[in-house]
Amino acid sequence: MGRRKEYIDTLTLTKDDLYKARRAQAEIRKNGFMQPDKSKLVEGLTDFATVLSLMFKLPTPVTLAAGVISAVGSMVPSEIDTLTSVSIQGEDFLDEVYDFLYDNPKYDLVEVKLPFLEFIDEGFRIVQGKGIVTKVHAGSGWIIL
Repeated sequence: MGRRKEYIDTLTLTKDDLYKARRAQAEIRKNGFMQPDKSKLVEGLTDFATVLSLMFKLPTPVTLAAGVISAVGSMVPSEIDTLTSVSIQGEDFLDEVYDFLYDNPKYDLVEVKLPFLEFIDEGFRIVQGKGIVTKVHAGSGWIIL
């Protein structure tokens, strides 16, 4: 099993970034963690390539899929179950923040502190739970929450 690291990282995201990050993480969970299929994962990540470096640390669908499949290949089923669970929690938080921006169109950016689980040897990370929204941006500037 490869090395893992948990940490908080602060990112500034648009509504589009949030949507793509959540969808990309769902693809990783479905076609990487739950039923590993590198071809399906690469295909599923292609539409979200613009956020891969920012959110997951690997710049292309092919490199990210290879890292995910490698990581899961060395895990026992209980580890995959745990990984799936924390991935869903991360997706849920990204959905909440997306919904907030969608419901409040006066804001165009959000700054969030996200909890990440990094797979050091494989070179990627996932959002693993609930983060904190620290600021939102409107036309007049940043609003600290």
